[in-house]
Amino acid sequence: MNTPPQPDDSNMHAEGSLEATLTRLEDLESRLAWQEDWLERLDETLNRQAATLDRVERLCNLMQTRLREQRSALDELQHDQGGAPEHDERPPHY
Repeated sequence: MNTPPQPDDSNMHAEGSLEATLTRLEDLESRLAWQEDWLERLDETLNRQAATLDRVERLCNLMQTRLREQRSALDELQHDQGGAPEHDERPPHY
């Protein structure tokens, strides 16, 4: 009475565990790749926004400078014409 050898339950468990571990590893690698791609996109977006913000700040500074120059030129023109500068005039609600 020779019976065929029975598979060892611990060996089957190890194979199932290995498959589960490999599946889990593949899922983690997939998530990591997705996160790396997402971080790259966020970094590119952040860099574009920073460049845009720099341009807006330069434009704002330029506009402030030009407005000051125009205000100064207007004050000089009013002074040369004998008028009082606007900022010395009494506001209309008085």
